[in-house]
Amino acid sequence: SGDNEIFKPPRPLLAQHRVRHIGEPVAFIVADTLQQALDAADLAKVDYQELPANSDLQKALATNAQIWDEAQGNLCFDWEQGDADQVSDQLSTASRVVSIEVHHPRMAVTPLEPRAAAAHIDPNNGQLVLNVQSQGVHMLHRVLTEDVLHIPAGQLRVITRDVGGSFGMKIFPYPEYALVLIATKKLNRAVKWNATRSESFVSDLHGRGRIDYAQAGFDDDNRIMALKFETLCDLGAYPSYVGPSIGSAFAYTVVGHTYDIRQILFQSRGAFTNAPPTDAYRGAGKPETVCTLEQLFDKAAFELGVDRIELRRKNLIRNEDLPYRMQNGFEIDSGDFNGLLNRALELANWTGFPDRRRLVASRRRARGIGFGMYMHSTGGSVAETSSVNLLSDGTVTVYTGTQSGGQGHASALAGLVASKLEIDRSRIRVIQGDTATIATGGGTGGSSLMAVAGTTVVRATADMLNNARQSAADVMEVHSQDLDYRKGSFFVPGTDRQLSLVELATAIANKNPDADPACVGEVNFEGKNATHPTGAYVVELECDLDTGALQIVQMIGVDDLGHILFPQLVDGQLHGGWAQSVGTSLMEQVQFDEESTGQILSGSLMDYQIPRATDLPYFRLDKLSTICNTNALGVKGAGEVANLGAPGAINNALSDLVSGDGRFIVLKPPATAFAVWQALQNQ
Repeated sequence: SGDNEIFKPPRPLLAQHRVRHIGEPVAFIVADTLQQALDAADLAKVDYQELPANSDLQKALATNAQIWDEAQGNLCFDWEQGDADQVSDQLSTASRVVSIEVHHPRMAVTPLEPRAAAAHIDPNNGQLVLNVQSQGVHMLHRVLTEDVLHIPAGQLRVITRDVGGSFGMKIFPYPEYALVLIATKKLNRAVKWNATRSESFVSDLHGRGRIDYAQAGFDDDNRIMALKFETLCDLGAYPSYVGPSIGSAFAYTVVGHTYDIRQILFQSRGAFTNAPPTDAYRGAGKPETVCTLEQLFDKAAFELGVDRIELRRKNLIRNEDLPYRMQNGFEIDSGDFNGLLNRALELANWTGFPDRRRLVASRRRARGIGFGMYMHSTGGSVAETSSVNLLSDGTVTVYTGTQSGGQGHASALAGLVASKLEIDRSRIRVIQGDTATIATGGGTGGSSLMAVAGTTVVRATADMLNNARQSAADVMEVHSQDLDYRKGSFFVPGTDRQLSLVELATAIANKNPDADPACVGEVNFEGKNATHPTGAYVVELECDLDTGALQIVQMIGVDDLGHILFPQLVDGQLHGGWAQSVGTSLMEQVQFDEESTGQILSGSLMDYQIPRATDLPYFRLDKLSTICNTNALGVKGAGEVANLGAPGAINNALSDLVSGDGRFIVLKPPATAFAVWQALQNQ
């Protein structure tokens, strides 16, 4: 969180003296069978003294329920970026100032597979081995060896195979991972732990949990003069690994996104609550920032008496202003924001919406339509190493420090190598998630696979091919510069002499049986490769006036994702992000009983609603791509963009649906049928 002060209390593996949230572990039981462990848990006696609970973010900084004695008023951090005096002056001289309060509720991440960990001791070398779901093994390895167990790095190996979904939540260290290692070492036996779904609701890191108070000052021409964000973040009982940065530094990266806003002030405060910690969840603080600004635009249009699309169009960054340096220092290198806007409106038949609204009114139904722009900031400086090896059998192995959680990373990286080597993808194997096979890796996060790992793997492939060229020249007894390469083979132009990669690997193995791999290419990631994908989204909703029940009529997304190498994987990511955004806006919220000691009320899938297929319409996706200039592949991140673009469009459609009688209504998510019905009665 920059130079701003932050209180970082220690987090014990098991609660010491005080339990600060429901689900915080107080004992770790090891048994031969699950039933024995459950029986032992029933015998455990803990003498609890109930203390006042504080699980309401709005009251967190004013409550008497003190979570940490050292953190007065439950304040963890107070963070600020921007020129406060300049923004204050601009707001004071603006023709009109529009304010909005937007709630982003705490969410349970609910991946397909709950967390699990298994540890054993390698009989060959005495090394502790941890098999765990993660988005990158190297950070977990470092934290566990240096900060928790205090053991030499060589005494621990961390492996991740299948993950079963993560969305950010499985990136970070958890007490259970260290506990299984401690138990394994103490008992000299393999130990495994697997969370139940109910455990996950109270022990996993949660996402979001934020309230934004935003103001924008407009001049006489309806251009934004200044923007001010005041943000309150729910950190839970402990600040998680990067939790304090989610609502501050990370959220700030997209604060003005596709709009030309010259003065921005972003103030963020982090509050402790009696709840599980929060941390990165698909978008990591950026979806909330984008959503709030998009809702502010609609409210401003309502109060200024202007068209919401034209207000945006007037404030969009112009193509001729690219590359555009944002107030936060980030540079948008490419884009066509007005083109995205126009294409989304065309696909949604925006101008025909009034007719559609009138048509359903005769059936006691109402419609609302919403629009939203977005920009994401992906890429960055990470410790990524990629290695591409030609093995003695002619196959190719790719080693990467990134980690797939189900997004098809292995297919994408294998596809890049296959394209570069001009060979069939079936001959390529991607190895990831093992600290024993590659020394460093930044893991996966921030929609950065192709910009970071992809570009590094391509460079490693070129490095391997250069080494193979020299070896091929030795075998063929020619100069390396006399060789060309095409379709998996080196050849001498103008002759019939050629040597395939398979033949080269065989020749090297025959000459030196210990030479496996036959040829190696290994490089480290260089630069930042920052990318800024953008897009325009439209959502149309229909509502039963008698019950408030909502139906999503259409979802339109037009994205600028740069050079798209694997369209099916990209669209799969977009579909998932759209679905999670529906949950964000319409369904999901972790709720606590404020009358008790912070007991969770939505602790199972019986009480916590996530989207089902029947809740979603057919997604209409389109691309309007401009090539990214910051990386060799021309790509822009795709994994989280729908989570940035869709919530604002959904929430604006809700406001369009329920607002009336001269009032602009901002519903607090989740938009339950009762909440929608109640708002309609007050029109």
